[in-house]
Amino acid sequence: MNLYIESIEGGSYLVATGDVQNQQLLMAEEGKPRTFHCLTEIRSHFNGRQFDKVWLRQATPYEEMVSQRSTETSLDMQMDW
Repeated sequence: MNLYIESIEGGSYLVATGDVQNQQLLMAEEGKPRTFHCLTEIRSHFNGRQFDKVWLRQATPYEEMVSQRSTETSLDMQMDW
């Protein structure tokens, strides 16, 4: 099982577990996605759990910054966990 961390606007993170084809978003009790404020908070939440790979995804506004039409691209980086 992999851990997928997505950085979203406002300095928050969403987390999902699973594999490339089947990812399950971590939900809060209210039925909304659970958000985290930092990677340390995520690490504490999953204390003791092992993952095959941990991925960090960040939206990249590069096209917008160089006056090109924006696309839905993101930067995916594998992290040492």
